[in-house]
Amino acid sequence: MTQTSLERENGNTELWATIFGPGGHPALTKMHRLYRWLPAAPRCRLCHVPFAGIGGWIMGGLGKAPCKRNPYYCSACDAFIDGQPGGAEVEMSVLYVDIRNSVKTASVSPTSDVARRINTFLGIATDIITRHDGFIMAFYGDCVVAVWPPGFVGPDHAEKAIAAARALSRAFDADSHIPAGTGVHVGPVYICTVAAGEGTFRDISIFGHSVNLTARLASAALAGQALASVEAAGGLVGEARSLTFKGMENPVTAVTL
Repeated sequence: MTQTSLERENGNTELWATIFGPGGHPALTKMHRLYRWLPAAPRCRLCHVPFAGIGGWIMGGLGKAPCKRNPYYCSACDAFIDGQPGGAEVEMSVLYVDIRNSVKTASVSPTSDVARRINTFLGIATDIITRHDGFIMAFYGDCVVAVWPPGFVGPDHAEKAIAAARALSRAFDADSHIPAGTGVHVGPVYICTVAAGEGTFRDISIFGHSVNLTARLASAALAGQALASVEAAGGLVGEARSLTFKGMENPVTAVTL
């Protein structure tokens, strides 16, 4: 009997939990230690192989160039994702950052100016997140979503996400050309492969309450402000506020970074 895609993913739950959870997968962590010494970013989301600089030139010759189907992964890791679809619930740090007043700006600006503004925002945000060891998961128009899986970035993933949130709030403050708000949270996330186009496209995405909560925090943040849940903030000192979000039964306590 042919397995369904869901049955195949369920069969790979342990593998995915090992890759993204605390400690990480031994083979991948070995690659991370090796490839981090090779320049330069951008890098493969999974194995960290460099795509640019001398490192990218060397690894491209070894068959680890960006995949044509999905340039966020090298061709070798894309083959792994395609052959080992799966998912697992893992506690990790999640960050959202999105532009304020983008709808109003778009209504009074030439479309080319809107595109340049968003591309500038995406470039700056991506650079800040990746420099703080984060992984870009998605671009939703004027919003960037990133995660810090402990299997990749270590047990201090919350501290790294908080540092990225602070850097983003400075880069996109109320006086900048591109004001933006940031939200960061730590909690259980279901990270898994998603497929579309009858198998012609496969990517990794995140789902669950923690993802929705992070998006709400980013929406509630003022321009140049970063809001962290108490789970992400830990013992950090800051202004605490209770927020009520649509669709969530209990108020959320957030700390202004």
